[in-house]
Amino acid sequence: MFGRRKREQEEEAAREAERGALFAELAKRPDTICPFLGMAGNRTDYQEGVTQEHRCYAFGDPAELSAEQQQKVCLQPGYGNCPRYLRGVLVIPTEELEALRHPQPVPPRPAAAAAAAVAKTQPDRRGRGGLIATVVLVLLIVGVAAGGGYWYLRNQVPSSAVATALPGGTNLSAELVSLSEPEGDSQSLIAATEIEGAAPVPDTTLVYVIDLSRTTLEGPGCGGDPNGDGLVDTPLDCEIAAATALNVQAVDNGTVGEVGLVGFAGGATTADLSPEQGIQVLTAPNQDDDDDGVTNVVEALESAYSAQRIEPVGFRVFTPVSTETRSTEFSAGVTAACQVMDEAATPNRLVVFLSDGRNRSGDPLASVLPCDAATVFQTFAAGAEARCEQETELGGLQEIADLTDGLCITVVDLSQLPSILESVVSPQILRIQLALDGGDPIDISRDVSPQPPEAGPVKIDVDYRIDALPAGEHEICMTVFASDAGGNGEVQSCATVDAAGGKLTSN
Repeated sequence: MFGRRKREQEEEAAREAERGALFAELAKRPDTICPFLGMAGNRTDYQEGVTQEHRCYAFGDPAELSAEQQQKVCLQPGYGNCPRYLRGVLVIPTEELEALRHPQPVPPRPAAAAAAAVAKTQPDRRGRGGLIATVVLVLLIVGVAAGGGYWYLRNQVPSSAVATALPGGTNLSAELVSLSEPEGDSQSLIAATEIEGAAPVPDTTLVYVIDLSRTTLEGPGCGGDPNGDGLVDTPLDCEIAAATALNVQAVDNGTVGEVGLVGFAGGATTADLSPEQGIQVLTAPNQDDDDDGVTNVVEALESAYSAQRIEPVGFRVFTPVSTETRSTEFSAGVTAACQVMDEAATPNRLVVFLSDGRNRSGDPLASVLPCDAATVFQTFAAGAEARCEQETELGGLQEIADLTDGLCITVVDLSQLPSILESVVSPQILRIQLALDGGDPIDISRDVSPQPPEAGPVKIDVDYRIDALPAGEHEICMTVFASDAGGNGEVQSCATVDAAGGKLTSN
């Protein structure tokens, strides 16, 4: 017994020494670098610039970080305002908390300044009372500087509020607020989620992939006759109108730095987007080289044409390009889009993939996706006969989305397509799920106000009735799914609550 106790003491001493060395190393950092920032393979290492290898070690498993989050939070003195940082300082050993106390960018208010002065004059006590006083004092200093002192003093426990940055830099937060006492056989759960845009950064490449197969000349559509082929309101006209509307939104949002355009049928072709010599596959969304009020990419869209089987289809400007239309081959359009993304200079890559038909030929989608450069595909089944799910070994629009962490949306009424596509680059809350005690999640989107999908900035309030909980403690988790110009993301707030109800706080 005594030998085992000695081994346990030695192991604990080794862990303490290792932890002490870690925090001693972190204390050497300049106060412009968050102490929880590290590399994927090295907790204490970091780069002074943005890199995909950076991770957040505040709590839980190391979390990936967007370029926007790194630039505006982790590599700036303002990291003290980050919700993950605030939660992280609550769970680290008290003795090592001092190593992470760097000056904050906002001048301290009188209360914070007074608290700081008291901290310097107090002797270094290692007793239990001294440790508790130290952690409360540090939390007060950090909380006031970051606007969080109020919630701590009010509750004496951390709230369940969590926040994250979506791939395009948009801020997404969620909070479980309270659970009412049982009322008959049910209880009321109060929660909230909010999405709000950060300062726009043009760090997304957006590629439009449109279907040019012969069926896009048949059936009802919308948009008039933008390509001047003499056929009015065809599905192809609607694709052009929708992509044009999306481009306007991309320019207005300021989050898209460059755009590309691909057309596909039995093969695929990439549009030339500049009058310069050679094929220019990418351009700025607002580039207008001939100053005629129509951007280059919209001119290329309006030059798109389809045809009957075995005849060429493609784009007529700036350099005419074409492919064949023997069938509909999704893999050709996907591969062409991936090749365009290989040329992209931005960290976020998004493809909008439109089709009104079935995937009838080519390679299995799983053999060409995901792209070499990480890219999200948002797919749209456009038309009364189109479907996200398709019974084919080659895969359908839903599989394209699933393979790239995207979404597939069916648009039966093509007249709605332009307005639906505009939302692709707009920050929006997509849906909200709730899970009790680790059970299967329930979609509660229809029971909140306003109902998702809802474009930001917006705050959604949740007042949801659940079955009365049996006696004891229970875990409640709310997951909010959202998207912005960089792709999709989510945030999850979890809390432990007694069946009798009360305020919900983090686990």
